[in-house]
Formats: sequence, structure tokens, C-alpha cells
Amino acid sequence: MRLEEREGTGVRGFVLQPTYRIVGGRPEVHLYGTLENGESFLVVDDRVRPYFFVPTAHARAVTAPGAVVEATELSALDGTPVARVTVPLPSDVPPLRHRLVAAGISCYEADLRFAYSYLRNRDLRGTIAIEGPWQPDTRLRRIYRNPTLSPADFLPALRVLSLDIETDPGATTLYAIGLAGLGTDRVLIVGPGPLRGAECFLDERALLRRFFALLDEIDPDILTGWNVVDFDLTVLQRLCRKHGIAFRLGRTNEEATIQRDQGFTREARAVVPGRMVLDGLTLTRGAFIRLEDYKLETAAQTFLGKGKLMTGAGRGHEIAEAFVHDRQKLVDYNLRDAELVLEILASQRLVELAISRSRLTGM
Repeated sequence: MRLEEREGTGVRGFVLQPTYRIVGGRPEVHLYGTLENGESFLVVDDRVRPYFFVPTAHARAVTAPGAVVEATELSALDGTPVARVTVPLPSDVPPLRHRLVAAGISCYEADLRFAYSYLRNRDLRGTIAIEGPWQPDTRLRRIYRNPTLSPADFLPALRVLSLDIETDPGATTLYAIGLAGLGTDRVLIVGPGPLRGAECFLDERALLRRFFALLDEIDPDILTGWNVVDFDLTVLQRLCRKHGIAFRLGRTNEEATIQRDQGFTREARAVVPGRMVLDGLTLTRGAFIRLEDYKLETAAQTFLGKGKLMTGAGRGHEIAEAFVHDRQKLVDYNLRDAELVLEILASQRLVELAISRSRLTGM
């Protein structure tokens, strides 16, 4: 089906996720975000190629399939004249950079991720102005192809949804998923009902399918939780594989992925097409807020003066017991955890801090 193309006047948007795809052997920058009017968007730009710089004196040493070396009038911070090295694909940059560095040749801007380099080289940060025609899509409201982009500044109003899962002590069986925010507070739970504030399902598979349908319906810009990437999303991804369900958390048909930083921190991050994942625990640590520890209970008691409905070393077994014998208790506990995260983020203005950083740096 051919999508109708609509003429667009300049609009402002907030970039939730800069990334790229390889389509037909060529790179495309993909910028997912939310417009000022609340509509989701995707900017696709296939006019760019990855590049970095080397000292002009060493330009002849750059040899790689498809690489193009061009003279520039630019110089490094120390005044060294530089030449631009353009390669066909982003994946071509690391091996060429490693080979050049091993030969004693400096490489500039070769460590920047392709999509972030695209933004940086256009003086674009978290908020952008978009001008050009667009096409409507089934899951993303607007798709722009090769539009004109320019810097802009505004304060986006982003839709935040908190999620929290409950499992058996070994995290192999899903009991429930709690959702809080955007007027949709509820718990999805396996087993018989009715239960106050809950939707009940025959099995894990039915619960997971309802969760993904709800996610599409609610359509948040930001997913959050406490240790949400390392635990909640990691467990959900594993359960989706078990049941043959696509781990589709985003605004496209692509599955979300969980990647682990290769550096010292080994920090995990979730890549969700069209949405941003902000971990409440990570945001709290990143804001240099000092706590005795970074458990949800500690943060909630410190910032809110209240905490979880079940605590202590035996909590895992207490949750399992509640799942069998006091399911309303588990529903209330699950929802409370999801709500606490939203309240902590609001009390410390941590989402606003993350947005401000993006508006300033584009990261």
C-alpha cells in the first residue's frame, strides 16, 4: 500500500533515540522522537556516510576498501591540519581506526557513534526543527525522509510509564506486571480473579500479549522502573523467547534489544525503537545523589517517607506465598512499586534533568 505524502511546515520535536539502519547496503540515520504536539515521528536520512579525520600528513597511509580521503581546511585542537576519511558503513570505522592507531596515526572523531556524529555535525541536540513532507504510518504518526533539520529549543512534555514485574524467587515464572502513569495504573496478573485494580489472565503467554497490546495503546515516550533494564526487561525478553512472542516494546515492528556496555561499568541499556528507557536507579546514581544503598525501599523512604508493602530478606518467598494465597496483597504490592518509581523521579525531577542534558548535549 502506498502511503499518502503530506506537505509539512516546520515543526519542533524531541529526539528520543538516534540510531541507524543498513538498508540496501547503505546506512540510514534514524531519529525517533516526539513532536511538540505529542505525535511520534521518525526522521530517515540516507544522504550521509560515516567519516572521521586523520592528520593531513598521514592521509596517504589510509587504505581500505571504499574509503575516500579528502583534504579539508579544518584542524585539530592542537592546530594539526586534518583530512577527512569517509567509509561506506559505520562498521567500517572501528577496524580502520584500530589499524591506524596501531601504526601511530591519530584519529579524530572516530569514536563517535554514527547517529550522534550526525547530530553533532549539524549542531543538533535533543530538540530539533523539522521541515519537509511526511508520510503517516500505522505505529509512528509521521515519517520524514531526508527533511531539512535545524537547531531548536523547547521543553518537551513527555509521556512516562513505569513498569515493575513480579516473579518466583528464581525469576523463571512471571506472576504479574504492574503499570503506573498516564492514567493507566493497573496490574496484569496470572490466575483467577476478579481482583481490585487488576486484569487476570490464564497464563504467562496471555498476560504478555496483553502487556504489549497495552503498550501500543498507552503509547508512552519513556519507559521507566527501578533496575528496569537489568531485571524487568531482561526477564521479559527471556520469557518472550520462551513463548515465541516478539519482544516489541517500541513503536516499530522491530524487537527491542538489551546491550551491555563494553567498558568498565558493564552497564546494560535497552534499545527500544521509538521510545526512551530511563532506569530510575541509574538516574538517581547519575544525579550524584548519595544514599546508603540504591534499593527502591531506601530511595523511597529517603525521598518520599514511605516504602514498599513487603520488605526484608524473605520478600521473595513472601511474594510467592502471596501469589498463591493472597493475590490482592500481591496486586497492591506490585502497583505500589511501580508508583514509587514515578514519585521518586518526580520528587527529584530526574526525568527533567535527563531532558535538560539532552537539550544541552544531544546525548
